[in-house]
Amino acid sequence: MARIPDSEIERLKKEVPVERLVMGFGVELNKHGAEWIGTCPFHEDKTPSLVVSLKTNLWHCLGACNVGGSTIDWVMKTKGVSFRHAVELLRADHSSLAAGEARVVKKGTTAKLDAPVKAEADDQEALRQVVAYYHQTLKESPEALRYLESRGLTHPEMLERFQIGFANRTLGYRLPDKNRKEGAELRGRLQTLGIIRESGHEHFMGSIVFPVISLEGFVTEMYGRKITAGLRVGTPLHTYLPGPHRGGTRKRCWRRRKSSCASRSSTR
Repeated sequence: MARIPDSEIERLKKEVPVERLVMGFGVELNKHGAEWIGTCPFHEDKTPSLVVSLKTNLWHCLGACNVGGSTIDWVMKTKGVSFRHAVELLRADHSSLAAGEARVVKKGTTAKLDAPVKAEADDQEALRQVVAYYHQTLKESPEALRYLESRGLTHPEMLERFQIGFANRTLGYRLPDKNRKEGAELRGRLQTLGIIRESGHEHFMGSIVFPVISLEGFVTEMYGRKITAGLRVGTPLHTYLPGPHRGGTRKRCWRRRKSSCASRSSTR
């Protein structure tokens, strides 16, 4: 799984105002010296014990629960999500972060980001939407871009034309929960297409993804190349969609600056 850059984590800790998250959760804050205080939502708080510091952008409960931390910690605690999921919610400035619903989620129902694959999409459209999502993820991933640079694949026109992407496991966070009808059906279809495995994990997780798109605009194949270090012994570096391989690309096109090369249909 791709590691979240330290610079991005620090940016979210510093640039997202923690007081906005706290008040958005429904906690009323009042000025107390150089800080702000309010009732802590994590325990039965009769005397305000939640302290929010605008200077350090941190929060801390001085009462019974004695918890605190950064903006990421707040989202993890209030939404009942993992560290990575909290980062994704903050990066997207998700509406649930300012919903004003003072209810701590312990587990189960978690805030969902907008699904990049729509339930009404047919199989081809679903694959195109996955390709588009992975492509956007690539552009926001320094790790993936560094890998491409190390292989001499850097030209922006090339990246756009071939819709090269990166699978960092966030697709699953954005799909409806599997315990809901819509989520079960959508995840089932993506499993049939080979995007999601039976275990629920993304097939191309931790991989640069190269889609093969026909001249007619059909996604005929997807190839993934793992770039994550420290893989378990036996983990394949190269993955494809299940079934017979269809289509191909002219390898000499990858490093060309002009986008005159197009995908061609062939059997590998």
